[in-house]
Amino acid sequence: MSLDWLVLQSLIDASPDGVVVCDARVPGWPVTYVNHAFEQLSGYQQQEMLGRSLSMLQRGENQQEGLQQLRAALKQGVACRVVLRNYRKDGAQFVNEMQLVPIRDTHGQVSHFASFHRLGSRAISATIGEIGADSSMNTQRMLAHVREDRQTGLLRRSYFEDLLRRDFALAQREQRPMSIFLFSIDNAASYRDVFGLAGAEVTFKRVASAIAGCFRRSSDLCARWEEARVIAATLTTRPDDAIRFGQVVQGRVRDLAIHHPRAAGSRYVTISAGIISRIPDKQESVEQFIAHATHELSSCGVNQLMQAAG
Repeated sequence: MSLDWLVLQSLIDASPDGVVVCDARVPGWPVTYVNHAFEQLSGYQQQEMLGRSLSMLQRGENQQEGLQQLRAALKQGVACRVVLRNYRKDGAQFVNEMQLVPIRDTHGQVSHFASFHRLGSRAISATIGEIGADSSMNTQRMLAHVREDRQTGLLRRSYFEDLLRRDFALAQREQRPMSIFLFSIDNAASYRDVFGLAGAEVTFKRVASAIAGCFRRSSDLCARWEEARVIAATLTTRPDDAIRFGQVVQGRVRDLAIHHPRAAGSRYVTISAGIISRIPDKQESVEQFIAHATHELSSCGVNQLMQAAG
């Protein structure tokens, strides 16, 4: 379903959080749009910001730790989340909790960046009053349609891929191992034949939640990959431990004891997994890295786990 731009603009303008769109094709990433909430947050009107960089809010404080992460994300065309000290038009300082999301054109190139802004907890009380007491209604909800799978609460595939590119580049640069786990529900089609699409979605949500519960570190990523598949990425699992960790995840799903009347070799819903766990090659792309995990998954049988250690 496609929405008219006027409908989308009305939705963005009604958001309780600040929204800014910047042009990624022009040096300095100039502002092309701000919503009303951001005007209130910053004290600047939209016409005062168009064509200018958001760095104008820094007032010379350009060595903040969060800015280094933000600049790297802008250059790499990936998503990030930072907390910055910014200044309103009247000079009052405020804490800006900012989420950056790249927007790609039909050719897959980053054409714009959307940023979502809310007032941090250490901000000046006068500023809080201007934004409204329930500013905690929050960027999380605003971003839900952009980054989260509606049924499971996992990351959307597109958002996961953006974050994965960032972590993959880090693993290549620092020669750190990365692990990709691709999990698939066994005999998913036959389960859907018995319980219907709605029943299959309910079960997939439970399975996805059990899998995601095993990837709790802040740097872990977990997303819905396909209809009955979940993908996870981590920089904290050693290659020697990858198989054992995958078995733990399989055990968590079996422990759900979800009845599967057409399961092969089991009465319950189970998952198989393909794993790639190693230091990425310098010339390797993230798509090639994932392809190894996909190949291992397609090579294994029901409720099996395969690893390409490299």
